[in-house]
Amino acid sequence: MEPILYKLYTIEEAITSFGNETLPEFFCQNDFVVLPKAVICLVTIGDPATDAFLSSPSSVIWKRPAYRVWLPGKVTEVWDRSQSKVKKLKDHHIFLRLPEDESYFYAGPAHLGSYGGQDYSASFSLNDKVPREIWLRYGGYPGWLLDANHVTYRVQKGDLAEFRRISEELPRQEFAHLSLTRYEEDSLTLHTNKHRGWLMYLREPADGGLYTHDVGYTGDPKAEEIFRCVCGIDLEFPARQTLPRERAIEIAEEYFVTGDLPRSVPWGVE
Repeated sequence: MEPILYKLYTIEEAITSFGNETLPEFFCQNDFVVLPKAVICLVTIGDPATDAFLSSPSSVIWKRPAYRVWLPGKVTEVWDRSQSKVKKLKDHHIFLRLPEDESYFYAGPAHLGSYGGQDYSASFSLNDKVPREIWLRYGGYPGWLLDANHVTYRVQKGDLAEFRRISEELPRQEFAHLSLTRYEEDSLTLHTNKHRGWLMYLREPADGGLYTHDVGYTGDPKAEEIFRCVCGIDLEFPARQTLPRERAIEIAEEYFVTGDLPRSVPWGVE
């Protein structure tokens, strides 16, 4: 017995949808409910800086402004590790709402990834991406999310002027970074140095990636180009995977305009 995906439930209905063999245990200001066969996470969406939010259509970040305690073991541990063969005992299940809502939207089972950190948050990966209308209702971006040197921008689909305003900053810096993603959760990443640009396309978040290839490259096949993230991390990529910087920026713009992976350059898995 489990709740129906994408249906609305009150707290009581959410709990009883998993059966009522025993009394539930409540943790973390009642946001987590531990049952014999499930751990329920009741997420109230708010300001991403301080509250829980959808970081993508298939990812949920739980946190509370005043909650500064590690998640208890009963909330995080859903595996039986007492035997040589580890066995999963229960799943985490995500229910979402806005502060003004009385009922919760059931977003389905999820995997608990990282938790803790400076904000004592918990990161969940949903088994099923939420529908687009739910994504938008809970604060998702309607067009593109651009990250330029770790500054994020929400850019409407087709707003080429805004894209160019952001991307024109890239050639003015020795090292720069740009990434684009959208509801579909595919993404394009660009790193640039003074002369070259490196591009990676992910068809979905867990993808191994597709990379550009410079058909005109005649240098050492083992040579590498050096890039640097603005956070200070040095990056090294095969030189044959890079393109002239201006051409790489053009490819990113083409992807933004068409929404499709540009075929004006070859792509491969390595």
